[in-house]
Amino acid sequence: MAEFLYPHGVIYVFENSEAQRVKVGMTGIGVNTVADRLRDVNDMWLERKVTCQICGGRLVNIGGLVPEHVKSGNRCPGGRALPLEKDVALAESYLKNTRSRLNELVDSEKGSATRIANTLEKRLERYRHHNRQVGKWQFRLAFYTEGVAEVELLSHKILAERLDKLAPFGEVFCCSVSEATEAVEAALSRLGLLYSARKATHL
Repeated sequence: MAEFLYPHGVIYVFENSEAQRVKVGMTGIGVNTVADRLRDVNDMWLERKVTCQICGGRLVNIGGLVPEHVKSGNRCPGGRALPLEKDVALAESYLKNTRSRLNELVDSEKGSATRIANTLEKRLERYRHHNRQVGKWQFRLAFYTEGVAEVELLSHKILAERLDKLAPFGEVFCCSVSEATEAVEAALSRLGLLYSARKATHL
């Protein structure tokens, strides 16, 4: 019997028909409900939650700005600034300063700063040409199964060529619900879980 990272959970498929996008994600039992994940996705998509330009944290939009917040025990300099959804100037400046300091750092400090710079560069790529998102996400179906982390990962690999790399968060694909469903079912089948999984079409 295979041992899975997350023994039990849910693989869900959300659709935004206006944006012509599908999201395939997972949540563990007792972590978040599918309804919680759907609410969170819509909060980010509709910018009720926004992204800090410095730390990438998702925070409640307050008057169009990122609220004051703490990251790793320190006040993040991205507080009270425009979010990444609106501007990238602060993030680009921070990235430039971080890269310019790399030669002065050694060992773990240099490794940490390099990771921060690389993560910020990837985040900037996603937001440099950001447009206000259209539509709203709706629940389409879910599979209750074991091995959800492995099923999700394999589903994403199957759909890799359809990945929307410019979506403001991950796991968004330019495909139909039926294509996403087929990918999840194929992943379940390859992992020997298809017939033990329970499919639900209502929250």
